[in-house]
Amino acid sequence: MKKFLFAAGLLIMSQQLFAQLEKGMISVGLTSSLKASKTENEYNYTNGAPNHYYSNNTVKNTSFNIAPSASYFLSSKFAVGAQVGYIGYVTKTEYTDKYNTPAEMDYTYSKSTSAGINVTPYVKYYFSLSDNVHFFLKGSVGFSNSRGETSGYDETTLYDGSGNVTSTVRSNEYGPNKTKTLSQNIGISPGLLFMPSQKIGIEFSLGNVFGATSSTSKTTDDNGNTSKYTTTNLEYFNFNTLSVGTGIYYFFK
Repeated sequence: MKKFLFAAGLLIMSQQLFAQLEKGMISVGLTSSLKASKTENEYNYTNGAPNHYYSNNTVKNTSFNIAPSASYFLSSKFAVGAQVGYIGYVTKTEYTDKYNTPAEMDYTYSKSTSAGINVTPYVKYYFSLSDNVHFFLKGSVGFSNSRGETSGYDETTLYDGSGNVTSTVRSNEYGPNKTKTLSQNIGISPGLLFMPSQKIGIEFSLGNVFGATSSTSKTTDDNGNTSKYTTTNLEYFNFNTLSVGTGIYYFFK
């Protein structure tokens, strides 16, 4: 057993010894995520005035991202590459209000969905701290195109004195309102690459030295009316130690 552990240790040390970046290397990786959240606010009004005694607001959100990437090393310090991602989300919002007089419940529902493609070419410049640890700066330019839909309605339910439903009326139905969004972004971000072996690399990215994003969304509602919304964001030296991005990559020649 001791001989086995000793041999395994020598193997790992030998892999680490030669875990260096080289010209002609190719790295491939995959970043993916699936997030789900639910926010609920509930209110109970004990004074009964003005007959409004209960409210509930619930928001459910599911988002996903899958993004393979590939890099080619022009030298031991300089690499070029690109990442292509498929991203999207589904958001459902519900409002419920209950009243005493008349005995009534008002319910509002909306649902928004979006999905699209993101393409991000990038360059990376590496500063080797050791054979296994490399600091890098990454410059990237990203483009995304997504399409989404939003729909919803209001619903009013009336009750008799015994709490039985007497009528339910749906109103203010809309959608699907369709939205097209085009976004562009540029950024410079630092990071660390740790290579426990010649083939495997674990990358840690942290914030932005500089980042700029411009996004334009055009919405067409179910009546043919259109609206456009444009936003521009800039950030400098945004290093959030509570939000560290990670990725696992495979290196080969």
